Amino acid sequence: MKRINFFLKSLTVVLFLIFSTNCSKEHNPEQNVDYQKLDEAFTAAQQIGNLKSLVVFHKDTILKEAFYGTGGADVRHNVRSVTKSVVSILIGIAIDKGYLTSVEQTLGEFIDPNEYSITTEKSAIKIRHLLTMSSGFEWNELTASGYNDWISADNQIQYLLDKPLVAQPGQLFNYNSAGTHLLSYIITKVSGMSTYEFSLRYLFNPIGVEEVDWNIDKQGYCNGGAGLYFTPHDMVKIGQIILNRGVYKGKIIVSSDYIDQSIQSKISINGSLPFASDYGYSWWLGQNEKGSYIFANGYGGQFIVIVPNLDLIVVTTNTWSGVGATVANDQWFRTLDLIINMVLSSFN
Repeated sequence: MKRINFFLKSLTVVLFLIFSTNCSKEHNPEQNVDYQKLDEAFTAAQQIGNLKSLVVFHKDTILKEAFYGTGGADVRHNVRSVTKSVVSILIGIAIDKGYLTSVEQTLGEFIDPNEYSITTEKSAIKIRHLLTMSSGFEWNELTASGYNDWISADNQIQYLLDKPLVAQPGQLFNYNSAGTHLLSYIITKVSGMSTYEFSLRYLFNPIGVEEVDWNIDKQGYCNGGAGLYFTPHDMVKIGQIILNRGVYKGKIIVSSDYIDQSIQSKISINGSLPFASDYGYSWWLGQNEKGSYIFANGYGGQFIVIVPNLDLIVVTTNTWSGVGATVANDQWFRTLDLIINMVLSSFN
């Protein structure tokens, strides 16, 4: 009987130790995450009046998220120029699928002269010039009217093609939503599908996004500059494609070579944007003491920020419509400042 009691007591101690060890692993916080700093970042986020969502994705899981006002994990939101970065991925997919041969193809190969007027000089502009905001067109999008004059024109394609060239293509960074919109036009022309249909087939459905909304221009082409409506969790999935070099949950969505090229510096932005130094294929690039980061950037504070060496994605959305340019610009800065200087500082 004494031997049995001793055995039972010993077994109890062993099981207790095993159970304790398993529980400590489950509840032990990541050693490279400062949760106090992360909590402080989320507290500070509440001071950004129009913030709708803040999602922090780390090592294949959502580490922390919060939603405000009308925001929610599955609430679709107009993400403005985040659209441009998604269109960049679609260009890579179009190359992979054989609809395009390379980013060296020129506008003259796609513009239908029966639909649009284009000069020989402008016909030589390449896809990569549109991806890198270096097409050379005269353009001013520093004010809201620069975008609004284009979007309210009778014909969004011809409006851009009528602009004079003021720089040699590939030489000068000049932010231009209409140039990225041409990429949406090209996708439709070469695939025979709307950019919406193309994206559902080759990008969104394969990553588990069953539906999106996408604004169209007056000719029926999806607005490649700022037309997508995404949920915050959809945005995280786009970030995962970049973080994992074209792969989503073991499935190749776009070639790693194209993603690698997309997030390499292609042109300097010449100090035109805080927190960034260079531009890739419709992705902004920057660095701080935590390392290099890549981000998709939408008016009023729509962001997908990817930090590869930290295995980190940070997503935000903000209300931007009806708040006025001054407020939109302020919340844009405050949101990106929060991400770069507070959220990132929570990770080692």
